Amino acid sequence: MVWLAYIPVILYFLLETIRKKPLEEQRKNRSSTITLAVAQGFMILLPTMIFFYKPMNNHHSHPLFFIGMAFGVVGVLIRATAMQTLGRFFSRNIGIQKQHQLVVTGCYRYIRHPGYLGTLGTFLGFALSTASWLAIVVNILCFFVAYSYRIRVEEDALTACFGSAYLNYKLRTWKLIPFLY
Repeated sequence: MVWLAYIPVILYFLLETIRKKPLEEQRKNRSSTITLAVAQGFMILLPTMIFFYKPMNNHHSHPLFFIGMAFGVVGVLIRATAMQTLGRFFSRNIGIQKQHQLVVTGCYRYIRHPGYLGTLGTFLGFALSTASWLAIVVNILCFFVAYSYRIRVEEDALTACFGSAYLNYKLRTWKLIPFLY
């Protein structure tokens, strides 16, 4: 029954996908969206397969299970805070909306992509909760390959829209992980 802990996180990501807002001026980048979808599929599927493959009697007592669940919860909270801070400017699609403003308050004051940091925490939590080094390494690699590309596409769009204001913002903030990256 411990596997039920995964359900709220999976539901959160499904609801977030359904809850997309149409953009008035949309410049989608389908390839980055597809890359994210494929990476997220691997980051959910592999830990889930490992979770069900491992004997259930000792899995939930492993310390990494609880650490992973904590990472997952904190990740969802960080992502939800980032989405709330962006307000109407949040979208799963890369694009500039009519009267778009550069958001530099709240968690965006320190990190340019706190929503993606939350996603990293969530998927790393999935992997940690399986206590499998394979799942941990695969999730980290999938995340950084997919999200590095997505961040580059997003930052190109924001630089094109906001110019020097965005370039100055980049100079005073961390891209994803404070004090590291």
